Amino acid sequence: MNTAVMNAADQPVIAWPKITATLGTGAEQTVEGTLVINGVPHRCRAASTDLLRTGMIAKCTATAIMLGRPVRVEVIEAVQTDDRAPSQSWTLAVRPDGIVQELDSRGRIVGTGDDLLSIEGPCRGCGISTPVTSTRCTSCGTAEPLAVAADQQR
Repeated sequence: MNTAVMNAADQPVIAWPKITATLGTGAEQTVEGTLVINGVPHRCRAASTDLLRTGMIAKCTATAIMLGRPVRVEVIEAVQTDDRAPSQSWTLAVRPDGIVQELDSRGRIVGTGDDLLSIEGPCRGCGISTPVTSTRCTSCGTAEPLAVAADQQR
């Protein structure tokens, strides 16, 4: 068993920087959301909820890499099947290696183990699967290959 992963579960993931990801609905071909990092909103847009999630995780992974530790992300996702249904929310840890895990009520990582995989998604330039840890697509060279900023439509 990987000792570094086990030790990560022992320590709470601190709530700085404060990151909130809100995923909503959008036009027929677009899903929109907002990623707020320490009060600074980043409007996001993608062709699907999965692409939007992956792009937001990529941005959070970049922050985790910069800090050298997992970051806490509060996720709020609108339920699209019934306007009367409440939104769903989760508290997650996004690690510098691109692995996303749930946090318990004490802010500690849940579900550690050797079978966890880094998140990947299609490059917005060429569509080749790219890890969220990549700053450039190794196939086509696109910078920020999973970016979902509203001005970098997918």
